[in-house]
Amino acid sequence: MLYLYIKNDFQFNDKWILILLLSVLLYGIIIEILQGLLTISRSADILDVAANLIGSLIGIYFFKNIKNKFKT
Repeated sequence: MLYLYIKNDFQFNDKWILILLLSVLLYGIIIEILQGLLTISRSADILDVAANLIGSLIGIYFFKNIKNKFKT
């Protein structure tokens, strides 16, 4: 998110935030599926996907609140 923020001349683009959020969500879902298929001692859990999504939303919220400190 910091990379996208700096690359776009310190401007937020909601489209990029949505793409980033969906990418993180997709990554979490893929990891859970692989965890259920490829490991013996672990299983896939929808609550882990929800926790990943909540963590991503919290991260975006905090980044939006402290973004002005990154301007140079």
